[in-house]
Amino acid sequence: MNGGDIDERPAPPGSDGRSIKASIARLVESGKEMAEAELAWARLKARLVAELLRSLLIFAVLALIFLTIGVVILIVSAIMALIPYVGPVMANLIVAGVAILVSIVCALVARRAFRTLLEEHLP
Repeated sequence: MNGGDIDERPAPPGSDGRSIKASIARLVESGKEMAEAELAWARLKARLVAELLRSLLIFAVLALIFLTIGVVILIVSAIMALIPYVGPVMANLIVAGVAILVSIVCALVARRAFRTLLEEHLP
């Protein structure tokens, strides 16, 4: 070591307390800037999630609409296919009965799944 290395070190802060106050003020200002940056990031992230959820909801509603249209067309087609064999009244009754049975089975499966979910997650 030579004598020049000692002169290159920074001088310790003064003992008058102003440097501590300045350090705390810089720390507080830095904390405010960091909090503002985090808030801006959270807002951006929330905006992106909202846009994704919006498009998800739009496409889910469209899928449900087209599914409903498809089921209606299937039911009408089934009635039209049965009319020559059993007549219009019986064709309607058969298709309605099958539709009701399918809905009952789906409701029972959903109820069982719901009960299983409640039993697993509630004490």
